[in-house]
Amino acid sequence: MWFSLIISTSFSMVSASAQEGITFESDPVTRYLHITYDVPSDTGDDVVADCAWSPPGKNDWRPAKVTPYISETAANMVRDAEWNRWVENGEVTERRAGGLRRTVVFNPYPEAQDDGRVDVDFRIQVRATDGSVLATHNAHLTADNMDVVYLEDWSQILQKDVISVEAPPTQRKWSWHSGLDGTARVSFGNELWGGPDPVVPLPQLTYFLDLRGWYALFVCTSPTKGGIGLRMTGDERTDYMGSRHAWEEVFWRWRRMDRQSLVLKQRHIYTGWAAAHLDYVKLVPISEAQAAEMDSQFGTPDKTVVGYYEPYSWAFWEDVQHPFQHREPLLAFAEARMSIVDVQLGRFGMKSVYETRLTDQLLYATIGDPIGDVAQPRTDNVGRMQQYTNTLETTLRHARDLGLPTHANFGASNCYLGTPLQGDFSKAHPDWLRGHHLRFEVPEVRVYALSLYRESLELGAPGLSLDYCRYPETVDVPETGNIFMRELRRLADEFSVKRGTPVPILVRFPGKGVRRWELFDYATWAREGWVDYLCPSNIQGRHQHIEIAPYLAAVEGTKCKLLPCADGLSWGLPVPGPYLWRVARLYDAGVPGIYVYQADGRVLEWPGDRRCMRMLASSEAVRRWWEADARLRPQRSKGIFISRPEDGKTYHAWERLRVWLEGIPMGEVEMYLDGQSINRSEGPPYLLGTEEYDSDHVIPPGEHQLKVRAKDGDGWLEQKFVILGA
Repeated sequence: MWFSLIISTSFSMVSASAQEGITFESDPVTRYLHITYDVPSDTGDDVVADCAWSPPGKNDWRPAKVTPYISETAANMVRDAEWNRWVENGEVTERRAGGLRRTVVFNPYPEAQDDGRVDVDFRIQVRATDGSVLATHNAHLTADNMDVVYLEDWSQILQKDVISVEAPPTQRKWSWHSGLDGTARVSFGNELWGGPDPVVPLPQLTYFLDLRGWYALFVCTSPTKGGIGLRMTGDERTDYMGSRHAWEEVFWRWRRMDRQSLVLKQRHIYTGWAAAHLDYVKLVPISEAQAAEMDSQFGTPDKTVVGYYEPYSWAFWEDVQHPFQHREPLLAFAEARMSIVDVQLGRFGMKSVYETRLTDQLLYATIGDPIGDVAQPRTDNVGRMQQYTNTLETTLRHARDLGLPTHANFGASNCYLGTPLQGDFSKAHPDWLRGHHLRFEVPEVRVYALSLYRESLELGAPGLSLDYCRYPETVDVPETGNIFMRELRRLADEFSVKRGTPVPILVRFPGKGVRRWELFDYATWAREGWVDYLCPSNIQGRHQHIEIAPYLAAVEGTKCKLLPCADGLSWGLPVPGPYLWRVARLYDAGVPGIYVYQADGRVLEWPGDRRCMRMLASSEAVRRWWEADARLRPQRSKGIFISRPEDGKTYHAWERLRVWLEGIPMGEVEMYLDGQSINRSEGPPYLLGTEEYDSDHVIPPGEHQLKVRAKDGDGWLEQKFVILGA
């Protein structure tokens, strides 16, 4: 199923019909049928809408592939068990819905659609929690989807010599499996699959198309078998995507399809080429007016949005062997309408991830952050990128071509002691360290750091960026930070004179409450003109809603711009709802823009996340999103949704369990863990515990019962969840 930012547009539904108090209409973009019915007024708090379809007049009822009518935010947060009840059993729980009209969203493909036509009987039985039938609604559904294109016969790939019908395939071929049984969870028992290989990729595949005009594109894969890379023959970059749940159609994009064919590709990950899977691709024709309306949701840019980008992290998952590949992530940043790309080149004291000649370069294998069950993933990817490409020079060249201003970003310090990431400078001077971090009070350390900034300017970096936030141990007292900011300003001014154009400086530093925040004299930096952009920030999943008033006061009357951080980490604020709530509060406070730390995680991954990032450049777009949410909220099914843990299993100390309310006003919320009251909120943001460090262990190790209650009129909406603490 598909839920998107464009659900709030003003498209009129087609094929509207009413029968026996039940109405249905076809969404013009998804071609799903929205079926609206009455819930009896004399029900308990919960009822189940049992949805089934049958060939017309046959009385042969089968579970319908449905979801409740919910927002994209709720769909992003839904758990597998609830999703499977909806889509595989046709069962939707409606909460506190007595006397209301509710809607289920029915995807007839493939079972209930024959050669592009839908002609079925549809039944909704409203049941009480004890199974008794409270009401039955019947309708005859028809829809003409013959103009929708489904790519699912993978024997039609042009490169037939690399497609095998054997299982498993041989000689590094793709496999087209057909005739699979229902347990495979693929349409018509067909799937395209490619096996993993640590070294050698499977060849790319082309599905020839001859289409004209605009189409909306959707992708369906098996969540247990791998994802897929897709682009059109006219595209310069590949999107990697996959379904999070069984039978989920993921909305990819909309584009004009004239003379375009589809190209499929394996994904490369830190261990090599990954398993690839594809069930089908759906292409829905839309009009040029519809495409223009979908574009209009992003509004007119009026805000400065800085996106942090780590070539290191990108290369960790890519096979980068040619300079032109550095263009691909920048294309995504341009699509997301980032005003500035903040390109991280390393952290002082570690091996640098650019073509430096002043310190040692990361040229060989290294280890990264834990990924799934791998505690210390080892990879040659980043070193290979450094062996075959100039990271900074090439990034700057492509960014100029795309009209993207860039800053050369260094983290203040993390030397990664005892790992392949540790640099020679920190090895040679252990007395200049504080723990794992270089000490900026040591003049030689500052000279070293300034030399790398000078090198990046000589390579052509338009601006400079310093990240004190991620590892703030570099600074011992406020004056140490002030000394370095003065020195960095002198360097930037030197190059400003040489170039005849300003060299701006951006600094990210810990916001109030974040570790060591009191050591950073940001007001002096702004007043003295040492920095051009102040970015007070959080670390990890905490402190996502720092009070902004002190920072607005600090830049008042100066030329310095305040760009507070709206963290893009995947374990931060869920998108789009909670994330855009924070952004809306910042824009209402009058900030000229925001800084998105780890923007690459949102921009380079899910296309839906990238669309959310694209909205940030326009305060109008963010405002209209919330206006649409207010308009549609009463129509949506009531529910409480909680954020997923980053590793998919357990909540860690550095993340926070966050809550989204669906279908009811965002008012009073109470949370209980194992029967004990944890906290109560009058309104968002909703999270278990607080964003302070003292809530790091609010979820103890092991299994726990979470109860969340939300005020709903004169009663309470209540849901329970089983959660695990790390």
